[in-house]
Amino acid sequence: MKNASDYNLDAYATDIAVDIFTEHCLDPDAAQESVWQSVEGSEWVIYHHKAHELCLNCNTDKGEQFIEDIGGFPEGSTYDSIASLIAYCEIEARANDALNTLFQIGKECEVA
Repeated sequence: MKNASDYNLDAYATDIAVDIFTEHCLDPDAAQESVWQSVEGSEWVIYHHKAHELCLNCNTDKGEQFIEDIGGFPEGSTYDSIASLIAYCEIEARANDALNTLFQIGKECEVA
């Protein structure tokens, strides 16, 4: 992803999901476990300036909701670490959504 936008972020998360689905196509639990590993190493998470760009240009509602659900930002969080955590949570949420869709489509294909 060159530029952070909702369209590009959705495509980026879908690419992550497709790679994981291809690797773990029969095991949804292993696939879900792989999402965090893929997202954790994303340049949009590890480079603060990219995390800030993502937060500035994309809807981060899912990421922010996840952070709220886990009790908020860790004590001692900095401006940069907050942006990276929001970016991580948003990418992970979108990748999980895409992965769940792929597994659902797969189940529908098995039935047909």
